[in-house]
Amino acid sequence: MNPSSFFYSNSDPEDDIPFAAMLYSSYDFLETLYNSLSESGVIVLQLGEATDYFEPAAQFTKASRREQLINLLVEVGFESLHLYEDGNCGFNNPWTFLVAFKDDEDDQNWYRNQAEIDIEIHKRILRTKTGKPPALEYFDGSLMQSYQSPHKVFESVFCRADPMPSSCVTDHHRENVAMSNFEVRMSEVGEGSGRGMYAKVDIKEGTTIGKKESVNAVHVPGSAMDLIDQYMNESADIKKAYGFFDGYGWTTNTFVSIPNRCGMFVFWIGFVWSCF
Repeated sequence: MNPSSFFYSNSDPEDDIPFAAMLYSSYDFLETLYNSLSESGVIVLQLGEATDYFEPAAQFTKASRREQLINLLVEVGFESLHLYEDGNCGFNNPWTFLVAFKDDEDDQNWYRNQAEIDIEIHKRILRTKTGKPPALEYFDGSLMQSYQSPHKVFESVFCRADPMPSSCVTDHHRENVAMSNFEVRMSEVGEGSGRGMYAKVDIKEGTTIGKKESVNAVHVPGSAMDLIDQYMNESADIKKAYGFFDGYGWTTNTFVSIPNRCGMFVFWIGFVWSCF
């Protein structure tokens, strides 16, 4: 039977030793690890000292091996990767780790909320005889939530790459049209055409729509949707909530997302940017 997880910490990609340079750039080695895992397998890799805010992009430093490693993990088939850092490892600085899932369906567990994580810890942790020291000194649901999104420094350093990644390009210079300049009403296209979003002003080409309002989306975790699905036939209010989520939200492997009250009607339409 294949194991469900590996934790690998023999060395860091940035170590100045031939072994590290060879190991973390070997497609065959990483493919072997991938094939050794079960279908829902997870691998955790130690990547070394956390990135400093003032560092140049990884391509210009020893951290380029990290970038190469991450790209190779995607190539061999890992579907979801998560970077996080921890300051309780006993080193002088925070240390970086990478978690890679073979199946991105397992992301739902990664994004559990604080209460769910604490409950799982309570169910699964081995009890100590005296309770002192605690079985886990540093880890709980609150700390796990801090792992769920990469540190801002990762993003800042990543965006210093040359050329700049497309995901780093912002649109702050673009003119924005507020959602107050739109109205939702029944369509006049024809019978049964339903509701639509209509602009009350002319919109220039390349304009963004509802940029400020778009941050007000509602995200419903997968675990919450499971509970809603389980109990919706026992409550009219829960059933109405489910109908709203199902009708106006879109689903990922981790949550259902519902845009703001007007933005739910705005989609990509030609030259106009949507507010999602």
